[in-house]
Amino acid sequence: MGAAPTLTLQDVANLAHVRRPVVSMWRKRPSVRGQYVPFPDPVEVSGGMERFRREDIVEWLGRTGRGNNAEVNLDAPALSVPDDVALDELVMWLCFAALTGKELTETTAEQRTALARDVDHDDRVLLREVVGSEPETCTLRFIDDLVEASYSASEALERLEQGRAARARGTRDLTSEAVNLVHAVADACALHLDPEGVPLVHTGPVSSLPLALAETFDHLVVSGDAPALRDIRRRSTIRGIETADDATAPNVRLLSTLGRPTNEILDRVDNLVLELSEGELAVIVGPAGVLCDELQGADERHRAQTLRAESLVIALRLPRGMWREAHRQALGLWVCAAGGFTQLPRVADLAAFAPDELDLGDLAADVNGALAAPHGRAFRYLRPHDLPPILSSRTAVVPRGVRAVRLATTEIEQHTALINAATLVTSEPIRPFDMLVERAPGAMLLRRRSLGELKELGHVRVLRGSRVDPEHSDPAGSIAVLSATDSPGVVRLDPFDAARLYPRAARTEPGDVVFAERPRPTARVDDHGGSLVASPSKILRISSQAGIGPHAVAAIVNRLPNDVTEWQTWNVPVLDTTEVERLEEALGAAAVHESTLERHLVATRNLVAAMIDGVAAGAVTLTTRTTE
Repeated sequence: MGAAPTLTLQDVANLAHVRRPVVSMWRKRPSVRGQYVPFPDPVEVSGGMERFRREDIVEWLGRTGRGNNAEVNLDAPALSVPDDVALDELVMWLCFAALTGKELTETTAEQRTALARDVDHDDRVLLREVVGSEPETCTLRFIDDLVEASYSASEALERLEQGRAARARGTRDLTSEAVNLVHAVADACALHLDPEGVPLVHTGPVSSLPLALAETFDHLVVSGDAPALRDIRRRSTIRGIETADDATAPNVRLLSTLGRPTNEILDRVDNLVLELSEGELAVIVGPAGVLCDELQGADERHRAQTLRAESLVIALRLPRGMWREAHRQALGLWVCAAGGFTQLPRVADLAAFAPDELDLGDLAADVNGALAAPHGRAFRYLRPHDLPPILSSRTAVVPRGVRAVRLATTEIEQHTALINAATLVTSEPIRPFDMLVERAPGAMLLRRRSLGELKELGHVRVLRGSRVDPEHSDPAGSIAVLSATDSPGVVRLDPFDAARLYPRAARTEPGDVVFAERPRPTARVDDHGGSLVASPSKILRISSQAGIGPHAVAAIVNRLPNDVTEWQTWNVPVLDTTEVERLEEALGAAAVHESTLERHLVATRNLVAAMIDGVAAGAVTLTTRTTE
């Protein structure tokens, strides 16, 4: 008999379908509907985390009725991951169970070896791992429990990938939004090659991206016998995805270079482009700093050498925050064809679009249109970009804010349109804003530092704004020129004009504070990045070691007296990392709520003016809404 299965507090939150802080609140509030039902005591502490008997937790949730999961008894066994068992080993045994249909605890080592030879006689998936493995009984029992608690082997794998073993590995992949975007582009490439379906070919470093996309392709090609590649085959098998060792055209090749150094990225991209033949397309995901922005020196020459093959069809800069490992780093995406395809690649900065403007169906249509290369086709996102200026390093592959050119239209029923536009905003429900607080534990030593001190320590940087000529403003431009004292978006620039006219101007990054000292201290946070800042406003860039976040700094600056006009003397509290993150999350939510209220107020004022003007002009008549 092994030790009784245990759960961590995060496991309890997952089991009850609540957030982790809710479980901590339950522990502090033992009274439930007038009865004293204390949270179970931990049975051990391992790796700095408290462990609780699974049966105690299940019984407590049943007695209290807390949480949002009516099937706690069924789901609990799937969360009791054995300690010190790697995720890859658990996936291997889950794949074995899926292929054989056997209960693992009912088999001997000899039987498992025989079964592995039957289902994997050519040793492409798991034969050698089974033969060389001596699993603990608790590991096999956990896999049996996991299979029993899941609707399918695929769902069991999802539970594993979201559970304790995956958290222990610490891998932080792309967000679901990023995966969906890449998926839309890859599917459009496949549709262009053959509407009946094509294979997806995994190339380069191992990542989770091929598995996320493969279900809509004919099969997944995984060449090689390295342990990580065998793990991809096992996960594909569990998901019911057919795999092959060799690729035949037509196909879509997928390369993810995230987390790799620049020179390795450029080498891998160059090799892949050179290997492309007729009927093959490549989808490449990597840092925007390498794929989209300007490079210098040898790196620039290396990329230019790749681009001279005229293989680049589409280049996209993706919105920031799509890679959990580095959420402030923007990603780039290339679609490449065999050499000599085009001297006019289509580019777009998708970060320049609001989230509700980004439609993956329209993006896929743009990708299909660019691959078909029809003349005169209108695009929603993509804009042609001449290759020679890129090769001569006069411009970036994807200039900041670049988007498709739109034709202006004349509104015939102006008064009606103004009223409808305003009511679209005023009719939106406003979500309530609330915040849960509790007494801080113990006495805390409060520290404060001036921004001047933080600058000397290297924890903040201050960048000057640039003098921007308002005559260069383009109402359709996608590059905002921010000022701490003016409304956002008053001046906008075309991305090509911004690169040509203000090449040395500093650009904001997400989380930068734009501030001004006079006529009074004023600050705002740029959550999007990529904007210019008009002097005399400045940019305050705060590092993670500063002990304070951008939203907190902006709020403090906006509360300063009018006569405190030297930024070096502005004092801010120094907090621990956890409090900084919590405060920033709360202040960010407060800023969104305030912005929503302001947007409704502006729309209400516009609606009042439009109604008066429309009625006075005889263009509209108001209809009284009756209630029943």
